[in-house]
Amino acid sequence: MAATPPASVLRLLWDVDPASVDIERDAAFLMERVMARGTWNARCWLRATCSRAARAAVLLGRGMRVLAPREIAYRALVTDTEVPPATGGGRPRWAGS
Repeated sequence: MAATPPASVLRLLWDVDPASVDIERDAAFLMERVMARGTWNARCWLRATCSRAARAAVLLGRGMRVLAPREIAYRALVTDTEVPPATGGGRPRWAGS
């Protein structure tokens, strides 16, 4: 992985000190941020920096719970990953009949 993320990625780290982020140690955190909110430049950095297998692992792990359905579908396509079908659908229980 690259030594320092570009400004397009650092911009996504608004709630942490970017100097304290270690790319190797915090790879899943960085991938999740870029997958959810990254610009095109940040996404290009992600593809160049992280392997397809690593991106797929994040997608199938925490990504399935935190990413929007549109992002899950896109990430599954670009990583050539089979994702389980979404459960539920229809009107949420809290909304009443």
